[in-house]
Amino acid sequence: MVDFSHEERLTLLERAQLLHDTTLRRHGDILDRHEERMAALATLQEHQVALMTELKEINARMVTTQAAILDLLRRGQNGPAA
Repeated sequence: MVDFSHEERLTLLERAQLLHDTTLRRHGDILDRHEERMAALATLQEHQVALMTELKEINARMVTTQAAILDLLRRGQNGPAA
């Protein structure tokens, strides 16, 4: 084992504490950013669900409209109603 003087040991302890504090701060920052990104993702997911619901409603209206148009075209092919 290397024999350090009291001042050198204190310096090593101070450095270790500084490194530890910096690491804790960095991890805290990473966790904060993660929480922010997860919140943003949740908002995006809610928006996506709303858009999918709207698209389903639009599709249902399009199917109804398409069926009505097809019905009109079929009637037109059979000639005018007497």
